[in-house]
Amino acid sequence: MSHEAIRIDVRSTAAGAACPGCGSESTRVHSSYLRFPADVPSGGRLVVLRLQVRRFFCPESSCARRTFVE
Repeated sequence: MSHEAIRIDVRSTAAGAACPGCGSESTRVHSSYLRFPADVPSGGRLVVLRLQVRRFFCPESSCARRTFVE
């Protein structure tokens, strides 16, 4: 097995996301953070998947969700 790793950085290019609670579209970002799904070797090399995800504010005041992740 090779000691070289493949790093794949992924982030959305969409301007916003729909709230899963009410369906309202939001472009107001609350925060962002990295997620590292389970790494799977490929061709004998370690693969590191870095997902940058954003948390949005729900624009609908009556929605039970205040924030949600894209």
